[in-house]
Amino acid sequence: MIHPKFILSPLTARRLIPALLLLSILSGCLPYDQVLSRALGERERNPLYTARLNGFLALKDDQGPAMRLEVDSIEVLSDDLALPLSSGPLKIDSKALGSGQLFLGGVAVPPGPYRLLRITITKAEYQMADGEYALITQEPLRVDLNLPADLNLDPEDSRSLLVTWDVHNSLEINKSLALALTVDNPVRQLPVDLVFVSCPDIDTIFVVRADNNWVVDSFGLMGQPTYLAIDPDLTRQRLFVLASRLKMVKVVDLSSYRVVDSFPVPLNDAPTFMTITPDGLWAYLLDERSGYLSRMDLNTGRIEARVLLGYLPKYAAYLDEQELLAVSLSLSQKVLLLDPVRLSVLGTISTGNAPQGLVVSDNKLYVSEEGDNTVSVTDLASRANQSRFTVGIGPRRLLKTDDLIYVSNYDDGSLSILLPGQGGVIREIHGLGRPLEMAVDKFYRRLFVADEDESGLAVIDTNSNQFEGNIFFGARPSGLDVIQ
Repeated sequence: MIHPKFILSPLTARRLIPALLLLSILSGCLPYDQVLSRALGERERNPLYTARLNGFLALKDDQGPAMRLEVDSIEVLSDDLALPLSSGPLKIDSKALGSGQLFLGGVAVPPGPYRLLRITITKAEYQMADGEYALITQEPLRVDLNLPADLNLDPEDSRSLLVTWDVHNSLEINKSLALALTVDNPVRQLPVDLVFVSCPDIDTIFVVRADNNWVVDSFGLMGQPTYLAIDPDLTRQRLFVLASRLKMVKVVDLSSYRVVDSFPVPLNDAPTFMTITPDGLWAYLLDERSGYLSRMDLNTGRIEARVLLGYLPKYAAYLDEQELLAVSLSLSQKVLLLDPVRLSVLGTISTGNAPQGLVVSDNKLYVSEEGDNTVSVTDLASRANQSRFTVGIGPRRLLKTDDLIYVSNYDDGSLSILLPGQGGVIREIHGLGRPLEMAVDKFYRRLFVADEDESGLAVIDTNSNQFEGNIFFGARPSGLDVIQ
């Protein structure tokens, strides 16, 4: 969900739980921005419910009259089964929603056909000329919406329902309610300026348009999808996804969102991180537990090289200009510089406590040092450490845009912004929950940050470096990448 008009919840879901419980007792209806922040993974999942439905709402025209709805429940129905899509009551305000998108909820369901989306409205009101709101109805109103005729879920599917609200035609001339809602299947998007986001707890990949920050599609990918990467050669139309639970790399055809190949990792490995080369031909897999680094051929799936590094390898970055692979070792407080083919060690850089993310700018290696709340800068030519400066608490990842470096500070919900070549932090962005992985869309100048606390993405305008808002999925995001 895009929070209406990018108005953000000031507290994270974890801090909201006591307030939510009290509010639900007192009012019986939770504001939707609190409800949607609940992770849907809290529900018991029936082992027979191997498919999933996700719901999102947008307005047909954001210039229509202002209306407010109190929704008691949203259910999806097959012939003999009704399941709740929403995790609780919702309040929907068309004026606040504007050109945004609202996350309605998601639910695990049995495979098979689904025919209706049932919405129960307990209260509706519209804004009069004087700005006050008048009741349209206080009587419960049940609205049954026909689902697309071909909505027949296969096992492991994760489909999104896109609900459109025509506010203009929801208010009759006599000011009575005639709720005009339709449900559509996603329309396949042109493969440009799309953000792909993995949610491992619900085995789902969401697809987000970078121009308006709307979820426009989703697909299921079993095996706990974590890190993902789009093949840089877009003619190959491939998405590589690390399915951590199944211990394999899955290859997804971007024209159909179907898995077309699966590459198992070495038998005793359980990879915790994946990155690929700029030509999309190799993947590097790190196993934090065993300490192994592997290089996989992404055309054949074969492991071409494997080496034991030990010392809790956390992150790897391919340094294209230097033709090196850099790997941070959290336990030994080092970054190894490796031959990217043979995986032999060519150099070592000492770091601060618990090094994590890596990025290169002007032949200088920037390293986030989680244990010291610092970022260090090392000259790759001389291998000499040049500087170290304090950022936020728990820096995990670094991402370089054309002229700036962003640092995601996991433990204090902030981003630090660095200007390469200049000492120290030039700006900070606060108000996030638990930021981790990042990706940028260069055309629309937006930074997308996986925010574990908010069960979605935080969106940053990189022109102004302002926090725009959130995109909610109702589940913890992990890896993300952008088709430019």
